[in-house]
Amino acid sequence: MRGLYIHIPLCVSRCRYCDFYKVTPKKWLGGARFLDALAVELSNLPQGFSPQTIFIGGGTPSALACDELDRLLQLVRLHVDVSQVLEWSVEVNPNSLDRDKLSVLRAGGANRLSMGIQTFQAEALTLLGRAHTADIAIEAYQLGREMGFEKINIDMIQSVPGLTPLQRSADVDQLLSLAPEHVSYYNLIYEPGTPLTRDRDAGKLELLNDDEEATIYEDIALRLEQAGYAQYEISNFAKVGEECLHNLIYWKGGEYIGCGPSAHSHWQGERYSNRADLESYCSNLTAGESVVEMRERLTPEAKAREILVMWLRLADGVKREEFMEVTGVDLQSLYNEEWVPLIEEKLLEWDGVKLRIPADKRFVSNAVCSVLV
Repeated sequence: MRGLYIHIPLCVSRCRYCDFYKVTPKKWLGGARFLDALAVELSNLPQGFSPQTIFIGGGTPSALACDELDRLLQLVRLHVDVSQVLEWSVEVNPNSLDRDKLSVLRAGGANRLSMGIQTFQAEALTLLGRAHTADIAIEAYQLGREMGFEKINIDMIQSVPGLTPLQRSADVDQLLSLAPEHVSYYNLIYEPGTPLTRDRDAGKLELLNDDEEATIYEDIALRLEQAGYAQYEISNFAKVGEECLHNLIYWKGGEYIGCGPSAHSHWQGERYSNRADLESYCSNLTAGESVVEMRERLTPEAKAREILVMWLRLADGVKREEFMEVTGVDLQSLYNEEWVPLIEEKLLEWDGVKLRIPADKRFVSNAVCSVLV
């Protein structure tokens, strides 16, 4: 499968845990200039580019004004063959979403919302720097349903410090009452240089230890499973048939092209990324110059190893035959001494046909994958 990703580098405010590239309104150059530059980049896509998935992320795409959103979707349809698109996702935040924007998204072809809620607890929302309340989040979700979106993902964060077990349980209760088709439940990551990390380093947070975080993760996974959500990836849960197709492209080594500042691409054996700077992105493209900052071509084996690590995130694991079809490399040929202790310690399971991380070891999967890189 092929995917198209478009990065919208605008956020109304900065969340205290986030290190993705974005700018706030004070530094926003204006939607028109950005969209002019994006139009140039989209026009340079391979002729007849026909993805099966489109994902517009950020940043916060819903922070764009209605007319800007409308133009964005028109640009995609102008420069991309959307006849094969099965899934068209747009990331939205509750505080920047309204009826008019949802109407524009539906009319423009989007059929899936990915809503960043993170938590329904007031003190946790403040700690994380989120710009909405629980009531605003619930209203935004209900409005999405009212406007005809039958596929909605909700992003949540587990292990936020300072919450009681009852509050953590209440988050899951509220999530399940909304009944989205898809849930992404991420562990809180302390990224270097973020305000939340500075709070941690200054001893201002009630930190959880690894065992406590693992218990919270397992409890959430169990409750979602009991409610009919299959955990098909480390942090992702879906009702039957509602897995995120775009993310599966990433995890299974499919090809995708990314547009916008800081966007990454894997296309025809080459990996490249755009510079993470809005000003130079706009000025370079309007001047007919490249915005690519990094470009490299991996050997077949190196690419296969990279795909293996991503693919192991999936609950089903990596099937040898399917891996061979995608990469051209036999999974057995990648077996080496690094696998042995992982298998002996039951961090990996390998039967000669499929390689997988056992369900009870998913929380420590990053440690497993780091050995295999």
